[in-house]
Amino acid sequence: MPDEAIAMPATPAQAVQQLRAATRIAIGRVVGEDQVPEDPRRYRPHVSVAYLTADGPAESDIRAVEAIEPESAAVRISHVDLIEMHRDRRVYEWSVVARLPL
Repeated sequence: MPDEAIAMPATPAQAVQQLRAATRIAIGRVVGEDQVPEDPRRYRPHVSVAYLTADGPAESDIRAVEAIEPESAAVRISHVDLIEMHRDRRVYEWSVVARLPL
């Protein structure tokens, strides 16, 4: 399964979803809502653990992550970065366009 992410959900999700929604609205007001990609209802806060980019079975990788019993960790979000992102070389690469302190 190429280009599949293995992730753990971030909980509680509501505060992060609200922050992302507010950020999307602000970007849409500047550049136009039709220029903001992705359906905002599909967003699920998560912690990415791995990205599978090679062809082949992913089951053993998924089982290994599912077997982990992670401990909770508190995270304070102090800013939002507006980034320009691409995957031209099959990896995520980005540069920060603007940083908005919260």
